[in-house]
Amino acid sequence: MGTSYYKTYGPVYSVGLVGLSLVILHGAETIKEAFHNKFICDRPSVKILKHVLDGAGVAFSSGEAWKTQRRIAMTFMRDFGLNRTDFEDQVAVEAGHLLTEVAKHEGRPFSPYVLMANAVSNVICKVVFGTRYDYDDPQFKRLLGAIYRNIQLIGGVTGALQVLPGAHVFARFLPPVRETGENLKLICEFTRDVLEEHKKDFDPEHPRDFIDVYLREMEASSVNKSNVNMNDMYATVGDLFVAGTEATSTSVRWGMIYMMAHPEIQQRVQDEIDSVVGRQRFPTMADRPRLPYTEAVMLEIFRLGNVVPLGAPHQASQDTTIGGYHISKGSLVFANLGMLGLDEKVFPEPDKFKPERFLDESGQLSNRKYDLLPFSTGPRMCIGEQMSRTELFVFFTRLIHRFTFRKPTLAPPISFKGVAGITWSPLPFEICAVPRK
Repeated sequence: MGTSYYKTYGPVYSVGLVGLSLVILHGAETIKEAFHNKFICDRPSVKILKHVLDGAGVAFSSGEAWKTQRRIAMTFMRDFGLNRTDFEDQVAVEAGHLLTEVAKHEGRPFSPYVLMANAVSNVICKVVFGTRYDYDDPQFKRLLGAIYRNIQLIGGVTGALQVLPGAHVFARFLPPVRETGENLKLICEFTRDVLEEHKKDFDPEHPRDFIDVYLREMEASSVNKSNVNMNDMYATVGDLFVAGTEATSTSVRWGMIYMMAHPEIQQRVQDEIDSVVGRQRFPTMADRPRLPYTEAVMLEIFRLGNVVPLGAPHQASQDTTIGGYHISKGSLVFANLGMLGLDEKVFPEPDKFKPERFLDESGQLSNRKYDLLPFSTGPRMCIGEQMSRTELFVFFTRLIHRFTFRKPTLAPPISFKGVAGITWSPLPFEICAVPRK
């Protein structure tokens, strides 16, 4: 639902669908107003989470349950330094393993999909389970297979059937929905096995990872009678994997495509990194302020990559208004985040990859505020924003510092078309990562 709908119906319009009101929002100010409205902070009930887990985690819970899960996640991120250099060090370790695997291809064509999924997912494994896995570990491969298959399934018709009124009654008999449930069970079993191992030497005074933090919360819950249980932990672990892997992995792959398509821009990024960092070490977050062109390129990847064009749905908990329009209780509210980066008034020639649009006349990052909102906004915005930005910077800059991305000689023309799902992903592609001297 793009610019034609916006020009015809304005910044707020609704669509009736099978007894459900879908409200579509356009424009940064409208989206901010809506998603900072305390009556548009709920999520629709996802039936398969209730059926398999009897829990909703942090992403799809509402009310007090959501506040509890969010508090646990935020406390964990704060106490474990996931928004500071401690987390960067963890990402850097995994980036080292990724570079080693990419180098094994010796400049020959390969698909980066699985490698990027392995690397980004392993960062989350370290954070959640306290362990990183070899890329060929059978259990790790089964876990990722279940997670990424569910990302595909839930991003399509399976996901829509979970929120439409009454649809779950028959949907649960459909093969894709049943497969989604089986994958959820596999993820739960994996997490349960890790949990049992953690219990053997669990020390509430010295938590090692997210599992330990949740164990501590469950112990406290048994004392103060708060609603913290294992089912919500399973759901939250799933949330962390989906939110912490798919968007970052997809963004890096879009970055590879745009660098492959624009060798002159890739060369300029490499020149800037070489002049600031040199060839003897890798870029770090501390170097970021001195890499304005590289930063502009990543902003342009966010803009054109358009990884989460609609974001997660909100639901109105009672009658309210957005921009003067009446919104009925129970309405699903979607923000057209993808169109923010394609507004011709803000971004002239929006279909072109032009990093300099984010720079001022001196070549530094512009002070102008751009409302791209790739992580949404308001109380329900992605709590892992800084984590994702750190991952994108570390993975992207280290890859481009070590390799030059080129289109394979016999490959079809570079495509900028995407596949709709939970994220807007590139079509499958191969790339040559040529080692730099």
